[in-house]
Amino acid sequence: MKGSFRLLVDEHAEPAVNMARDEALLRRVIAGESPPCIRFYQWKPPGLSIGRFQSIDNGVDMEMCRKHGVEVVRRLTGGEGVLHDDELTYSIMIPFNHPRLDGRGIIDSYRTISRALVKGLLDIGLESSMAGEGPTRADPMSGGVCFYTPTVYEVTSGGKKIVGSAQTREKGIILQHGSVPMDWDPDVLLDVTGIKGPEREQFKGFLLQRATTIREQLGRRVEYSELTESFARAFGEVFDVELEESSYSLQEEKMTSFLVDTRYGTDGWNLKL
Repeated sequence: MKGSFRLLVDEHAEPAVNMARDEALLRRVIAGESPPCIRFYQWKPPGLSIGRFQSIDNGVDMEMCRKHGVEVVRRLTGGEGVLHDDELTYSIMIPFNHPRLDGRGIIDSYRTISRALVKGLLDIGLESSMAGEGPTRADPMSGGVCFYTPTVYEVTSGGKKIVGSAQTREKGIILQHGSVPMDWDPDVLLDVTGIKGPEREQFKGFLLQRATTIREQLGRRVEYSELTESFARAFGEVFDVELEESSYSLQEEKMTSFLVDTRYGTDGWNLKL
């Protein structure tokens, strides 16, 4: 008999709420109070999420964020800045010794999760693949932008990165979340990450060569509802589980509010480095 994961499909939420919900679900899985979770969500207003250990002086232009109505939030996971606007974001909370993971290492879990992402994209007619073994350190030209360079087992399409993911582990549980752009405005990304001056056009050229969106690859728009259905099927197949549609418990709602008030909605957390 198949096991089951919780499936949570959210509409738009504020950046602080989105990050707080991911952590609240992580805490519940760690405590053994929830089975593994798959969550899909969107952002409103747009958010610039920065890595847990990323310096606020590297890849963040607060003035341009205010101009574009982009809220800055620090993730629980590492990595560099990601602009979340017209996209689907996924998150998964799962024990690292789950039998469907290829092993207990970080790369092993990335590979399995990426397999689900590739399958989900194929379901909408978009061919993609996993980036092979290679350097995982940040490219010195990245300017603090996550989508500049695909790392091991991240998902590419047409030779360009189409999913950017980040992971953390705590007490035997993985939290991995990632961004799947449906469409984008590269100039806004360059603005809010502080890419300016003579190198801006060069950087933009490199970015357009290395990163892509679903619209660019398919030549048509794919809506959030179609994406969530495709990815849900894919995760269920790869992990050989039933996905049971779920909503947030009262305890999870209270924990989310607490985390917004004490962490993700505060300058002390978001702007501390």
